[in-house]
Amino acid sequence: MTADLIDPQAVLRLRTLCKLDHARVARLCGLNEAQVRELESGGISQFASRDMKVQAALKVAVTLSGAQANGMPVVNVFRSRAAADGLGVPLPAFKVDALPPPKAKFPDSPEFFKLVLIFVVLAFLLVAVAMPLLYTLPSPPPKLS
Repeated sequence: MTADLIDPQAVLRLRTLCKLDHARVARLCGLNEAQVRELESGGISQFASRDMKVQAALKVAVTLSGAQANGMPVVNVFRSRAAADGLGVPLPAFKVDALPPPKAKFPDSPEFFKLVLIFVVLAFLLVAVAMPLLYTLPSPPPKLS
């Protein structure tokens, strides 16, 4: 295995997409911060062997993007031979500045309307049924002492 098996830009884009810093990725993956930086920049000085660096890249990719059924990461951080030969198509750059649309304060959901209906029925029962019954009952006779 060669040192250029790992695509440093793919590792960097994956970390940026997850909005994590180097220290957080290192804690999540059981690496140190210098190893995570080296995965994004290239080189092998922080790893005992090239195989250890490939295993670390695999661990980072699986931790940040999840694993498929075959155990491989969802996001590929390895270079393919087709891309080196000019046959592969590079992915477009990620745009992570977009914010999700704000949620409505009071969503119009069926559960909300059910709760409103229950409240209205309870208020009707209290005012229209229970109150007249309580005030129309005959008062008890006075006690003689």
